[in-house]
Amino acid sequence: MKTYLYKLSYNDGTAPCAPKPRAGSHPFLTLALCKPAIRRTAVAGDRILGVTSQSLAQSRKYPLHAVIYAAIVSGALDAHVYYAPRSPYRSRPDCIYQLNRDDGSFTHRGHTEVHADPISYGRDLGRAGSCNNGRILVSDNFRYFSPSPVLIPDRFHEVHALIEPLGQGHRVNHPASREREFDALFRYLWKQPTRYTPSVVTTETNPKSRKPTC
Repeated sequence: MKTYLYKLSYNDGTAPCAPKPRAGSHPFLTLALCKPAIRRTAVAGDRILGVTSQSLAQSRKYPLHAVIYAAIVSGALDAHVYYAPRSPYRSRPDCIYQLNRDDGSFTHRGHTEVHADPISYGRDLGRAGSCNNGRILVSDNFRYFSPSPVLIPDRFHEVHALIEPLGQGHRVNHPASREREFDALFRYLWKQPTRYTPSVVTTETNPKSRKPTC
């Protein structure tokens, strides 16, 4: 089991994505966009912790370095399944691409401006023809806290020390003492009630000028 930690620069309901489920359905969270290195390597049982960055704290007035979401990975879906023309996931806010079955290519569906800039394609899906980033992480065991991110208690000294200097990348492969802190932190977070991401995606700035910095 590995614990992936990173800072979110945006929080618009697409990365992560956990819309309120339909009646009778079980809630689940997906990470389909951004963070390609995590999506390529995380496996079932791994943990992901997303916290607020300086830019997100300023734009949304969130507390700095608070937990937006925590998830235990259940598995992964291939982009050819997630973005298929008749995909059961098409109504999810992060299902923004569509597979062309004739040639295997992907195009932006055009129903949202989120990642409509072609520069996002490589980060989300990978090189044209390879789809090496086209792996969607799924979790049915998660906590999503926005718009009220949860502060990490002061007693988690090693976690705080790791978060403070972290930039746009992520951290993984922690020493045993830090993993024990993560164990305790996840137990603490699971005592907090989860929320759901918006079913209608909103953006903080003009979406046409938005760059994929997540």
